[in-house]
Amino acid sequence: MRNAWLIIAHNEFEVLQRLVSLLDDERSDFFIHFDKKVKEVPTISVKRGRLFVLDNRVDVRWGSVSQIETELVLLEAALQHGPYVHYHILSGTHLPLKPVTELLTFYDSHAGEEIMRFWPDDKGDADFKLRRYHFPLRDYKSPDATRRRLCQLAWQIVIKIQKVLGIRHLEEYKFCKTDNWISLSESACHYLVSHKDKILQRYRWSFCGDEYFAASELKSSPTAFKILDCQQLLYVEFQKDTPRTFPLADYPKLQETGRWWARKFTAQS
Repeated sequence: MRNAWLIIAHNEFEVLQRLVSLLDDERSDFFIHFDKKVKEVPTISVKRGRLFVLDNRVDVRWGSVSQIETELVLLEAALQHGPYVHYHILSGTHLPLKPVTELLTFYDSHAGEEIMRFWPDDKGDADFKLRRYHFPLRDYKSPDATRRRLCQLAWQIVIKIQKVLGIRHLEEYKFCKTDNWISLSESACHYLVSHKDKILQRYRWSFCGDEYFAASELKSSPTAFKILDCQQLLYVEFQKDTPRTFPLADYPKLQETGRWWARKFTAQS
């Protein structure tokens, strides 16, 4: 059976090519979404697998619902070419820490399961990110310092008003957090895509809702999805709230961690 690698990319295209090359296999199909803001889409090549570059490109804004929209666009595209054992959502700055044959053997052994790395329950995090209305977020991480400061100031004011007035929503939902880099079965993908409109509406005003939506929606569905919590799935180091960026020179050392994946990488020294 084939596997679908669904990759969200906006920069570090040398790392992206290395990611694709490491996963290139007769059983691999690649679906790449380049942020709509990327003016010149790079040429990425494969030798053994199949490669699809999405024409339907989302203007991805960090922290906003556009990140969820991008994942759903990728799932929709891949479902048109399936079925696959798993649909793996990755960033373009991921790298596998195991050979592709070992990775595929691992995923084949968990066919029909949803594979995720859960975070500890944190009601405060869920309440803040999902039960408040977060806007504006469009320029929250803008490279333009003035736009970024104005956006973050406006966002802080909106959040402060809600706290003072006690404004909350989605209190009837139970949320659980994972890394947004997950592996889904065919049935889970169909479920999420078939509920796309409701999901985008529910998480419209969330902050980093992509960390919550897939696991929360699948766990609360009437279908009994089998979800595997794999803590060895990903190696990532946080500096405060930001993942550390590893130079490619660190790759051999990270292979000794025993994890399946690591992120995020840069080709710059």
